[in-house]
Amino acid sequence: MNITAVILTLKEGVNLSELGAVLKHEQEMVDQWKTEGIIHDLYLRQGRNGAVIMFNDRSETDVQSLIEQLPLYPYFKPAEFLGLLKND
Repeated sequence: MNITAVILTLKEGVNLSELGAVLKHEQEMVDQWKTEGIIHDLYLRQGRNGAVIMFNDRSETDVQSLIEQLPLYPYFKPAEFLGLLKND
């Protein structure tokens, strides 16, 4: 299985506590993606200044399109993409 890890980092000065409704919508979207099998996991970064999302079997172009749909997308720095192969 090919996985694309997307590393997201919040822009300087963004305070998530001020984005309650946006954050709630973001969590709903991620939960929907999990249910649909688009992603298999999401990890918050230790400083809570971003996240890493693991996408299943999607091209980087498809993943970029999905990331741009996230409600918090305007608050992130440009995403970093890392293509991974599962070693079974």
